[in-house]
Amino acid sequence: MPAHLLQEEMASSYASSSSTTTTTITEPPARVLQNGESNPEKNLLHPEEDIRPEMKDDIFDPSYKDKEGPRPKLEYVWRNIILMSLLHLGALYGIILIPTCKVYTWLWGFAYYIISALGITAGAHRLWSHRSYKARLPLRIFLIIANTMAFQNDAYEWARDHRVHHKFSETDADPHNARRGFFFSHVGWLLVRKHPAVKEKGGLLDLSDLKAEKLLMFQRRRD
Repeated sequence: MPAHLLQEEMASSYASSSSTTTTTITEPPARVLQNGESNPEKNLLHPEEDIRPEMKDDIFDPSYKDKEGPRPKLEYVWRNIILMSLLHLGALYGIILIPTCKVYTWLWGFAYYIISALGITAGAHRLWSHRSYKARLPLRIFLIIANTMAFQNDAYEWARDHRVHHKFSETDADPHNARRGFFFSHVGWLLVRKHPAVKEKGGLLDLSDLKAEKLLMFQRRRD
């Protein structure tokens, strides 16, 4: 076949294939709610089925509403008040000693802070409260020791209260309900008895994953 005819045939074939090749981009199907309506926003963000199907008790429950009626009388936990006062007095005294500290004391203080912080952030919070990741035994042992160093109750209690906080945020069932004030939500909730709603709703959560962890139960028995 002559060269010019071959070129014309190839060009014609290319044009034909180009004109018939199309790319169709479709949006993911919107989620269908029980009432038949669709909710495309949830489909684009975090579909419920993608949020750790084995544990959902830390997901906010918008259906819960506070019960009407008088607020229960505050009951002070004097043990916690005394311990918290002594802890902060010791911290204030430590500030005075800073100028006389040796380098090794500075290093030890900094290392202790980092390790204990990991016991809360990576341990009690992300691993045991939210199950954000999985950890092998050596890491779990390190985190439970670091958590103990942080002096913020045992990891089981920390995770339980934190799950209740997320599920019933800013209600009477929230252990550190911010609607009760800045001081209460940061410190005060540790100095008084928990609201009855906290105990009621906290008791309904499925904490079997925490109870199945021997390290957590070992720490809790000896806390």
